[in-house]
Amino acid sequence: MKLRYIILKDIKKIIYDKKLLAVIVVMPIILMTILGFSLRNMFGVSEGSVGGIKVAVVKNYQVDEDIIRFKSIINNSMMSLDDKTKKTIIDEMPNVNGDKILFDFLDSDDIQKILDYTVVKEIKAREMLSSKEVDAVIIVPQDYVYNTYMNYMMPVRNKVQIDILKNSDNNFKGSLVQGLVNSFIQVMNNYCLNREVFINQVTKYDNLQLAINGMSYLMDEFNDNLEINAISVNNINVEKKKNITSFQYYAAAIMAMFLLYSASTGGRFPLEEVKDITLPRERVAGVGKLKILASNFYMMVILCCIQSIIMIGYSKLILNINWGDMKLILFTVLVTSFAVGGIGVLISVLTLVTKDYKIANLFEFGVIQFMALIGGSFVPVEVLPKVIQKLSLFSINGVAIKMYTNIMRGVPLSGLLNYALILVGMGTLFITVATIIANRKGAI
Repeated sequence: MKLRYIILKDIKKIIYDKKLLAVIVVMPIILMTILGFSLRNMFGVSEGSVGGIKVAVVKNYQVDEDIIRFKSIINNSMMSLDDKTKKTIIDEMPNVNGDKILFDFLDSDDIQKILDYTVVKEIKAREMLSSKEVDAVIIVPQDYVYNTYMNYMMPVRNKVQIDILKNSDNNFKGSLVQGLVNSFIQVMNNYCLNREVFINQVTKYDNLQLAINGMSYLMDEFNDNLEINAISVNNINVEKKKNITSFQYYAAAIMAMFLLYSASTGGRFPLEEVKDITLPRERVAGVGKLKILASNFYMMVILCCIQSIIMIGYSKLILNINWGDMKLILFTVLVTSFAVGGIGVLISVLTLVTKDYKIANLFEFGVIQFMALIGGSFVPVEVLPKVIQKLSLFSINGVAIKMYTNIMRGVPLSGLLNYALILVGMGTLFITVATIIANRKGAI
């Protein structure tokens, strides 16, 4: 009997088993959809981008009042400024307007790719944060514009504190907003420090009025630095360009876990065939032990490939999941199926040796659950203790998840080879052990 007929026979048996198909195909599709929707906040990003962050901006200052207050300080200055210096300061005020500087930053193309903001009152902003209408709130303090003028144009340093309120259910986006605002404040602080050094050095050799007249040159530098900083913030996000979504992660995680059920399913087949006299007939027909083991192995590999193709196709077409380079995905499907086929053959041999389904049942209800836990099929291993993170490399699904998610993040083949070797090594080890047991125990 040719090998392909034996494999085809086993595959037909699976196809006609509707209950089995529900477990290995329908159930994972349902789970990846539910988990993808329900655990979006754990990942905090949308498909392919960290954009779309919603922010409420609170302006607790009054621009006109702050301008009038600062002009009053200049006109009534105790620093004996001459009329020309006063005029220079007042003429430069539009360029140093803190409100304009802040919203030029928020309205820049680089920042707009990341967040959308709306200006509201503080009470409304807190309500929006509580109801999760926004991911973060930026609270700009009272006297902000006035203090900005003082810091930029006078030899004083007034404290400006911008507060960020974050939603604890979506800490990732809130932290990203905080990072953007911190980068903006850092540029402002750098300018104030440069201004202070500039004034101190100039006044050593000349007078304060000359130092103030030179502020416009520093302001040009500030604007240039602000643009550079905005671009660098965008580059940081490009480095994390392919933060994966919850749908992407759980499509890979659930698929990898349910492939293991193919091993337990295939592991039962040989004993079932012993009981219905199919296997003894094959032995009488001259089918050798190695051919029977090989057919069992290939059947499970093919079954895993079919499972993978169906689930990848569903997630790509229905859930619009971006899997990345499909050639690398196919490569991962093959090496993962090889490892699953290997452990499936070992289960088959152990089941035949014991003449009981207990081994297959133990694998299905115990080992798979343990592998799912340490491998990251339930929750990402990154949130688990470091000990468990290390153990994930000893689980087939854990290594497969790392390969799939790395492909989604844009990692090339060279970054996947170590994981592929682990899977091939696992499969080879399982097949070798199964062959030794089969020969020594006479299982077949």
